[in-house]
Order: sequence, then C-alpha cells, then structure tokens
Amino acid sequence: MTGEITIRPARKSDASEIALLVNIAAHGGPASGWAQDKDATGTYDPIEVGRMRVMRTSGPFTWRNATMAECDGEVAGMLLGYREPDQAAPAPEDAPPFFVPLYELEGEAAGCWYINMLGVHIGWRGRGIGSKLLDVAQARGLETAAHGLALIVEDVNAGARRLYERRGFGVRAKRPIVPFPDGGPDGADWLLMVKD
Repeated sequence: MTGEITIRPARKSDASEIALLVNIAAHGGPASGWAQDKDATGTYDPIEVGRMRVMRTSGPFTWRNATMAECDGEVAGMLLGYREPDQAAPAPEDAPPFFVPLYELEGEAAGCWYINMLGVHIGWRGRGIGSKLLDVAQARGLETAAHGLALIVEDVNAGARRLYERRGFGVRAKRPIVPFPDGGPDGADWLLMVKD
C-alpha cells in the first residue's frame, strides 16, 4: 500500500467492486434490500443483485456514473454520483419503507450534483482517497452547472461527517432512519449534507 493513488472512470467490469463498495458505504443496507428483491431469486449473494443493477447502462445507478480510485493494482475506493434534475421526482410508489426517507432527502437535492455513494475499503481509509473522490465530485458539479454538491450520511458516521464538514458541507435536512429488514443502520437520522 505504498503506490500512488490513481483516479479513473469506472468500467463495466468494475460492477462487482462497485456493488460491494456501495454496500460498504451504506453499512450493509443495500444488500439487505437486494436480498428482498425479486431479482434475488437464484442468486447466492445479494451483492449479485447489486452487480446486476450496476451493470445497467441507463438510469442513475450505473457503472457509467462511477469513478474508481486504485492503488498498488487494486481498487481502493469508489464514487457514484450524478447531476440531479432541477425538479425533484417523487419516491417510487413501490419503494420499500426503509428507502423512502432516502428518496425524500435526495429529492431535496434537486439541481445538485448528488454523491449517491462514496466508499473506501477499510485498508485504504485515512489515506486521502475520500478527498480525491470529492475533488472529482466538485469538478463534475462545475461541469454540469449544478447548484452545489449533496450527499446523505448517517448521523452517527462521525468520520465521514468530519470529512464532509472539512470540505464545506453542512446539514440541510434530516429524516428518521427506517431499519432495513436485517436491522441497521445504527443511527437515528439520515442527514442531507449540501455544499453550495
């Protein structure tokens, strides 16, 4: 773990790594939801459902919206983000209850460049990878004439909150966390943090 960190656009072949890092970033919540999904039939691991979702080529949750951080020949972290429309879309009517607060907060980020997920593997944390990926988000926000950057974080994720606050993000709104089917996350509230 001594090499230079490089940042590159994701490739379709990164789909498994993206799904894993999405699940890590959200403390296992996505896999809990993916396990309940109709697409989980026949899979041995919920991450496979996430991989299938990430392999799509359209919509916001796709490898095309991801950026990878690499070092020493391995993926160290990932950013998944996109420009939100200027008019917020309502939560899907069939959204599981645990996703509804997240959809509501994302709707309050209309017009922003939205950081859907930022995940770093545990062995690479504290080495500036999150900051490098936030630099990418900042650049993409400027390229797309976004009204700022936005992300959602769990209230008890102190390390991530410190990073975001150092980078100029502040809490704009919050919603109570609805537990995932398998429990967790540990906090009381989801926080929408915005950098204007």
